[in-house]
Order: sequence, then structure tokens, then C-alpha cells
Amino acid sequence: MEKKKGKLTERYEVVLMTVSLLIIGGVVTFLTLYPEQGNAIASSILYMLTRTFGSTMQIITVIITVFLIALCFTKYGDIKLGKGKPQYKTMSWVAMMFFCGQGSGTVYWAFTEWGYHFNAAPQLNGVEVSEPMAYELALAYSIYDWGPIPWALLCIFVLPFAFHYYIKKDDELKFSLLTKYAVGEKRAKGVFGKVVDFIFIFSAVGSICITAGAAGSTIAIVFADLIGIEYSFGLTFAVLLGVAILYSASSLLGIEKGMRRISDWNIYFCLTLLALILFMGPTQFIIDSMVNAMGILSTEVVRMTLWTDPVAVTGYPQDWTVFYFVYWFVFGPFTGLFVAKISKGRTLREIILNMLITGSAGMVMFFGIVTAYQQNLRITGILDIPGMLASGQSAETIALDTLRTLPMSSIMIVLYLTVTILFLATTLDATSFALSSTVSKNLGSNEEPKKGLKLVWCLVLISIPVAITYAGTNINTIKAFVIATGMPLVIIIGIIYYGFLKEMKKDFGHMTKEEIQKGDFLEDADFGKEVVAEEAIEG
Repeated sequence: MEKKKGKLTERYEVVLMTVSLLIIGGVVTFLTLYPEQGNAIASSILYMLTRTFGSTMQIITVIITVFLIALCFTKYGDIKLGKGKPQYKTMSWVAMMFFCGQGSGTVYWAFTEWGYHFNAAPQLNGVEVSEPMAYELALAYSIYDWGPIPWALLCIFVLPFAFHYYIKKDDELKFSLLTKYAVGEKRAKGVFGKVVDFIFIFSAVGSICITAGAAGSTIAIVFADLIGIEYSFGLTFAVLLGVAILYSASSLLGIEKGMRRISDWNIYFCLTLLALILFMGPTQFIIDSMVNAMGILSTEVVRMTLWTDPVAVTGYPQDWTVFYFVYWFVFGPFTGLFVAKISKGRTLREIILNMLITGSAGMVMFFGIVTAYQQNLRITGILDIPGMLASGQSAETIALDTLRTLPMSSIMIVLYLTVTILFLATTLDATSFALSSTVSKNLGSNEEPKKGLKLVWCLVLISIPVAITYAGTNINTIKAFVIATGMPLVIIIGIIYYGFLKEMKKDFGHMTKEEIQKGDFLEDADFGKEVVAEEAIEG
């Protein structure tokens, strides 16, 4: 309210935001000033996460995936989030979910990832593979790394946020408050809760800065080639500033007028780009390759998920499969908050199925079409993506080289540039919303965070990757520090689900499937508002 204008502490978590930004700034500064020490620490962190705890993360991933699928077949899947029709049309809802969940990394890795897999030539059932099989496995692994299991690791964070917001009717969308059903409200709002929220902020800012850094340099390189100028840091800065203006405008307009419309547009741009590659390229080869990859996945998904390579010890499953598991898990909290906010009127089953199936279908199309087209280029001797990566060529230039092989290459490059910019803008918009919600106090049920606060986070999310790029800091080192938040998140999500499942059983356990589907509980203003008991688990 206006009378509280000067009292920032009454409206915002000022201390939390300040301490978080100081720690993040300190980490970036340390890594810039002491790159060798930073690399050593980062290597130790990645080794511990992917080797020491790799098997544990693989088992947790299986449990999460099975749990989500099983939940769909129970009466709890029919729980509806809020009264009335869905707030957003299905296409807009799925589009916002897709661009928030996968981010601009999609257009970066879709043009390069299979090349790394091809060069590594992962074994199938412990047998050395031939070159034809290496092509097939490279495509299958690329789709796997961005398919249903990554979406499950994102989805697991959505459900408690949605239950907390729509069923428990708690307007404070804070990660820490999801723990109150297990540890009690006092602890959730105390020091323990502040630590949880800091981990949320650190993982969100770090993840997006990595994404923004890679996407920004890619956009700058493609743009420089398109208009015939030399690539430079100044151009990358200008690109990131331009994207900041775009997503700041989107953020200030709000979800309905901003991100929803941009996401809708980008769906059409993405479909156009993929359709042109499909029909201007070797159409039959692309379709055959995608169908073949789905066949491999259908028979090998369990082994791919749990393969630890204990005898040969090539490090392949740890460097790729486990790394991605942890990466998506770190990406999950802010995705969960945003997807929950836009899911009014949906059921838990709709959220799970659309994330696991619809979201995955989009990645199958993106990675399948682009990868199969590039594989045909190598087979026919036109462009060797694995060779380019092996020789050290910048990954940012590979998409450009690929698009040049197509008819109407200039138009294709412009379309790719547009898709990449909008991908980045929507991801940043969703992140600024999630971060602003975390440091805001007492948001109304239909209220978004203040525009000024979202603008501040917009500037923060751009300034850090700009600083990293300018200083020449090793992005892989920063990535390792961000991924390090994965292990604390595993513990936190365990605490959250202890309370979430307990509350869900308490509120709906006595209801039949038909009673839940009927939704009479939505008419009860006091439903789900029971005071959380303080006899929660200690610690």
C-alpha cells in the first residue's frame, strides 16, 4: 500500500535479497580473480556430485519419475487447483511451461549435443558400437537428455508449489514455506527458511546466468555474421542489453500480456523453423532417424538411466547422464514456482502429463529434426559436426554453419535468431517473476510482484553474465558451483514432500475419486486452511 512506501522491509525480504546478491557477487569475483583455484574447487565439486553421489542421484531420479507416473493413476491426480476454467488456454499454458522449463539452452544444444555423444560413442549393452550405431545412439541420447526424465525432475517441484498456493490458499510463493508442513511455520519463516530461500535464489540466478551467457554469445555471433561485422564483447553486451529491454518490457506487462504472448509467438516461430528444416532437408531420413531413436529409447531407457559403467569406467554416464540429472534438478525450483502460478484451473494429472508428454514431444521434435539433418550432412560429406567439436571449434558457430547449408539460408538464420532471442527473453521473464515472488511479502492471490522489483531482477540477471563474459571467467567453473546446490536441494525436496504428502492425505485421503472430481471442496473457503502444527519433525 502507498502508506508503506518507505518501509521496504514490510514489503520485501531486503536482507535475504541483499545477502544473496552479495554472496553471488563474491563467488563470481573470486572465480574471476583466482581462476586456477576456482577450477580446482569446481573440478572437485563436479567429481563428488557425479561420481561419489552419481548412483544416488540416478536412484532418486527413478523414484521421482515412477512416483509422478503412479500419482496420475490415483485419485489425487484429480485434485483441481482453484475454481473455474483454466486461467490460460492450453496452448498458451504449454508454451509458457515449455519456454520456462527448457530455456534458451535448447537452441544451443540442439545443434551440438549429438556431436559430443558421437565422439564418445557410448556402448550399448557393454559392446563396442559401429559407426552407424554411434549415429543412432547419439540421437537417442540427445533426446533422452532433454526428454521425459528431465521434465520429471522439473515437475517434482511444481506439485507442492501448486498445492501450497491453490489448496492451502497461501499467497506467499516462497520455496521456504513449502517446508512448513514438515518443519512447522516458525522454522520455515526463521533461519532455516532463509537458508532454503537463499539456495533457491542462488540456483535460479546461477542457472539463468549460465544460460544467458551461452545464448548471448550465440546471438551476437549469428547477428554479426548476418550483418557482416566482426564479433566482439561489445556486441555481446549490446545483444544482452537488447534482450534485457525486451524481457523487461514483457515482465512489466505481466504474464498475461507479456510472457503469454511472446511464448505463443515463439511456438509458431519454432514450428516454422523445424518444418522448414524437415521439408527442405532429407525428410525421409529425418523421420526414419527419429522413429529409430524412439525405438532405442523404448527398449534402453532403464539401462540408460541406471548405467554407471563400473568396469570400463569411461566416465560417460557420470559426465552426461548424472550431470544432466543434477542440472535439471537445480533448474527445478524456479520452474516449479512459475508453472504452479500459471496452472490455476488445472489438475495435478494435467500438470504431470503435459510436462512429461507434451514438453518431451517438443524436445523430440527439436532435437530429432536438427540432429538428423546434421547427421545427414556428415554422412554426405557436407558438414562434420563431431569433427568440428573435436578440433575445438566454438559451439556457438555450429548452428550458423548448419543453417548456411539450407536453401534460403539468410531467412533461416533470421528465424533462428528470432527463436533464440525469444527463448532467452521468456526464460528470463519467468525467472525474474520467480525471484521477485521469493523476496516479496504478502502477495495477493491474483497479484504479481511489483514491476520495479521485477525490473531490478531483470538487470541483475543480465549484469552477471555480462561481467562473466567481460572478465573471461570460465563458464564451466561457474556451472560447477551452481550445480553444487543440487545436493542440498535433494534434502530440501525430501523435507517438502514429507509434509506435502502428509497434508494431501489429510485433506483428500477420506474423499472418494468421485468426490475429488466433483470439486465441492473448492467451494469451501476454509478448506485446506488448517493451522500447521508445530510438532513437525525436529530440525
